[in-house]
Amino acid sequence: MHIILESRVFSNFGDPIQKIWRLLEQLSSADISEAIFLDYKEAKFTNPFFLLSLPLIVEQYKRKGYNINISTDFNHGYFKDYMHYVNFPEGLDPDKLEGDFNQFIAGYQNKSYIPIICFPTGSSANVTEIRDAFLSAVNQLLVKICGVSANMITALMYLIDEAVNNVLHHSKDDKGYLFAQYYKSEGYIDLVVADIGQTILETYAGFEKLKNEVTNHRLAMEAALGGKSTKSADVDRGFGISTSKELLTKGLNGKYFIYSGNVCNMHNSEINEIYELPETIYWQGVYLCLRIPVIPKPGFRPSDYYE
Repeated sequence: MHIILESRVFSNFGDPIQKIWRLLEQLSSADISEAIFLDYKEAKFTNPFFLLSLPLIVEQYKRKGYNINISTDFNHGYFKDYMHYVNFPEGLDPDKLEGDFNQFIAGYQNKSYIPIICFPTGSSANVTEIRDAFLSAVNQLLVKICGVSANMITALMYLIDEAVNNVLHHSKDDKGYLFAQYYKSEGYIDLVVADIGQTILETYAGFEKLKNEVTNHRLAMEAALGGKSTKSADVDRGFGISTSKELLTKGLNGKYFIYSGNVCNMHNSEINEIYELPETIYWQGVYLCLRIPVIPKPGFRPSDYYE
């Protein structure tokens, strides 16, 4: 199977998401005995929401036993340079980086994006120290790139930290992923935090008191958005989601999209809806897309949205 990916992803919030769904729909008909190649060599313009999905979709299918690969060479020079700097498709793993990562990250200060970050989820002291230092450096880089106010620094850090912590506590996978780009002329950051571990439903199914109550992906999404806690080891996936949504959509007039299994939630100033998708359009894990305006409205205080 040879799939030619679209060369241009548009900036409106829904376009990259629809392209992810289209690709998953195409792949759902693949036979495990056939080789699959995702042809992206003619790419000209992309978006973090779409781009990060590609290596994760490839990895999902490899875990199922498929022979699948994606373009790592590109015909347009400026795009080829961009893909090199964002470390596509492998991402930047702080565990494997040689040399000083602060110095490496500092090389992105004059760019509008950070590299794809592939962060470890382990709980050992050494892994935690490496991850925390690396993510702190990434946070500082984003602040520098965007030049945001003190209130926005607090909000941005909260949104990133909550999203990353959900991956650490619930994905049950060895890696999480983060990618972001700042669009100065539009006044926002597009940020993606994702994993290909447990779905939200699988998280709830792992707790005796909830597994008979939360029995499908829609109910799981409703539970998470409503703040239903697993109450285990100080873990509360729902709390982080509900608070982040309020902060982003009401406090900053931003846009929020979360996708797990065959269910997603789209939340912005106009809609807040849960959508059930065909089983062929399925995300193993959680895929979170945030469009974060960098200039808050007058009087904005992040603390007004914390529970």
